[in-house]
Amino acid sequence: MRVIVAVLISLMVVIYMVVRPTFFTSQKQQVEISVNALELEKHVKHISENLSPRSYQNSDNLSDTVNYIQGQMKLHTTDVEIQNYVVNQVEYKNVIARFGPITDDLIVVGAHYDVMGEYPGADDNASGVAGLFELARLLSQSDLNKSIELVAYTLEEPPFFASTDMGSYIHAESVKSRNVLLMISLEMIGYFTDKKASQDYPLSVMKLFYPSKGNYISVVDQVFSNAASQLKQSLNNYTDLPAYSINAPTAVQGIDFSDHRNYWQFGFPAVMVTDTSFYRNKYYHTAEDTFEKLDYEAMAKVVFGVYKHVVSL
Repeated sequence: MRVIVAVLISLMVVIYMVVRPTFFTSQKQQVEISVNALELEKHVKHISENLSPRSYQNSDNLSDTVNYIQGQMKLHTTDVEIQNYVVNQVEYKNVIARFGPITDDLIVVGAHYDVMGEYPGADDNASGVAGLFELARLLSQSDLNKSIELVAYTLEEPPFFASTDMGSYIHAESVKSRNVLLMISLEMIGYFTDKKASQDYPLSVMKLFYPSKGNYISVVDQVFSNAASQLKQSLNNYTDLPAYSINAPTAVQGIDFSDHRNYWQFGFPAVMVTDTSFYRNKYYHTAEDTFEKLDYEAMAKVVFGVYKHVVSL
């Protein structure tokens, strides 16, 4: 009996460490500021239809995308920097928009703008870039006491994924002397569905603890961090879109499949906010990843929850 009890307790501890359940949430009414779903749709449509393809081989389109991102950010801040670096004798660019005072403490929110192959990449990842634009607008209207950088990354996709040529690695290395309080990667934040059994998982056992419908947003983190749980709490407090978190090792497929992975390498707390990518969106890395398939009202709630969490820091 003691062995059984010990096993059950150990199992409960593991489940708690992975799922980090939220037992009490209270949706707070927000009337003073909101995210514009129509603006999100406009940006995703433009980026995915007019600026594609955006792979590492499409230099002209990548350059046009950088110009578009820079122009949108300059609507909300005068401090916009192009971070240039060279890979295989080709110049690539991150776009960094800064908000708040200059402090050693730093909060980073990022999203990659490049795409795998010749695909439009609406969810992956025009959705994340559009989220940055709305965050920029909200932050420009906020009283901030710490430095915040919104970063649009290049070269997240193969063949550069998991290499030091990723734009997010370049940026993470450039701020390694700062006190990065949190990095948030917006990685595919627009695909939601209420269809039964529409949500897959890397491990079958996860179906016992997470929804079977792909109608929620996920926050992904390392095993011993509490950053995802805190962000999940903000999403659940300030929106009616369900948010779940997972703390797991990188051996679980997908845990480190975005730009947050590079901040982990420098010891910074970092999380990924995602609609779970290919575990839900079957149009991932196909020509069918188009703007009309996304839910912009749900995406707006994701962005608003992220905004409320950032300003709370």
